[in-house]
Amino acid sequence: MKKILFLTDFSEVAKNAFLYALSLADNFNSELHILHITPIIEPKTDEERYRVHPLAQMFNDSLENDEWNEFKTEAKKLEQLAHNNNKLHVPVEFHFENGYFQDVIESHIVEKSIDLIVMGTSGNNTIDKKLFGSHAVRLIDSGFDIPILAVPAKAVFTSTGAFAVAVMLVENECVIIRRIATKLSPSETPLKCVHIVDTEEKAMAAQQKKAHWLTNFEGLDVQVDIVIDTDIEDGLTKYVEDNYINILSIIHRQLPFMKRLFNINHSKRLLRLSETAMLIYNVEDK
Repeated sequence: MKKILFLTDFSEVAKNAFLYALSLADNFNSELHILHITPIIEPKTDEERYRVHPLAQMFNDSLENDEWNEFKTEAKKLEQLAHNNNKLHVPVEFHFENGYFQDVIESHIVEKSIDLIVMGTSGNNTIDKKLFGSHAVRLIDSGFDIPILAVPAKAVFTSTGAFAVAVMLVENECVIIRRIATKLSPSETPLKCVHIVDTEEKAMAAQQKKAHWLTNFEGLDVQVDIVIDTDIEDGLTKYVEDNYINILSIIHRQLPFMKRLFNINHSKRLLRLSETAMLIYNVEDK
C-alpha cells in the first residue's frame, strides 16, 4: 500500500480520521494525500463560460476564495497536529480541488495511483452528514476497485490491533481475503473471518462449507468463526466487541435492484460502531 487518499472537510470528526490515516501511512511507509473538495463547477468551454451569469461567477469566485483561505488555515492546523503526534516524517501532500465529489475522487485515484481511501464517520449509523452527506454513501456504492476505510470519531489506530472480515464463504471473496491476509492483517496474528447464520442447522452446514472455503488460503493464517444470531448487524457488533476488533472489513455487494428492496445494507448500518474502523471493499454480487 503505497498511497492513501484522505478526504476531509476539516471537521472534528475528520481530524481524528486524519490522525488515523497518518498513523496508517506511517505504519505502511505510504504517502498520504489530503484532499478537500469544494462544490464549485468550473465551465469547461467558451460556450459554457458565456452562459454563466456575471453574478453567479462573482459568487463562485468569492466562495472559492473563502474556501481556499480556510484550506490554508486548516492545513496548517493539520501540520501542527502531525507535529504534536511525532508524525512530521510521514510524506504528505495537500490537494484543493473544485468539482463534483465523485468525479474529483476518481480523477485522483487514477492520477495518484491511490491504494486506499480514508474518511471520517460520525458513529451515528451513517457516514457523517456534515462531512460528506449522501456523497459518501454514493462513494461506497460507486464500485471503486480500491477499499474505503471509514474511521469513527473514537477510533484509535494500533499496528497490533485485531483485524476481522465479515464473510459469506463464497468464491468471489477469496481474492480480497488473500489481499488482506498478505498486506493488511498483522503478521503475528491470524486473519479472523466471521460468518453469521441465524440457526443451528445453518451453522452445521456452514462448518462443512468453511472447510472447503479455507482450502483457497493455503500458506496463509486465516481462520473462520461461525456465529449464530438472528440479526447480522447485532451478531457482528457482538463479535467485534468480544474479540476487541480494531478494524472490521465488510465486502460490500452491488445487489440487483429487486434484491436491494428486500435486503438490509449492512455495510452502511454497521458504521454506527463507535470505536471500530470499517474497511469496505466492493465486489460484484453473483
